[in-house]
Amino acid sequence: MSTEVRTKEELTRAKDREENEIIVVGKLADELKKTKKLAYVGTGTLDVLTTALVATPFTGGMSMFAAAPLAALTGMEISGIIIAASLGITLVIAVFKGYDEISYKKGELILKRKSS
Repeated sequence: MSTEVRTKEELTRAKDREENEIIVVGKLADELKKTKKLAYVGTGTLDVLTTALVATPFTGGMSMFAAAPLAALTGMEISGIIIAASLGITLVIAVFKGYDEISYKKGELILKRKSS
């Protein structure tokens, strides 16, 4: 059985319930796709990224000057880093560590739970 989600909160609940298949739709699907690389960076890189994000005031978004070195470090686009910060780095990592991407097209990302 699959579960369709449109919001960060719905995605979190589906992940926590360990749904077999999650269909992410709309803007969230496109945003999550942009953050996928984050799940595969090393722990040292992740520590640097997390520290930098915590230290950055999110009053109007991360500045280009703060995000550019992080983008180079992670191999992600600047927009992906900003999206990951808004979605929650822990959520992004948990989703891609626990689920395989089955397919993606604009506005739809299908994830299947990895076998234990």
